[in-house]
Amino acid sequence: MESFDINWLGLVSLLLVALLVAPAAIRMNRGGQWLPKAAVWLAVLVGLVFVYQTFGPF
Repeated sequence: MESFDINWLGLVSLLLVALLVAPAAIRMNRGGQWLPKAAVWLAVLVGLVFVYQTFGPF
């Protein structure tokens, strides 16, 4: 069986970023038209993942 290493620092940093972003995302989605806002937040999340994979600790 293959063993895999978990990047704990990356996981913790991703969770901390999610904790910082989630309240603002939830607050923005209280009004109508949630789909464009969800698309923007998804794009931000994908951008953060791309930046993390490119420049993050390995």
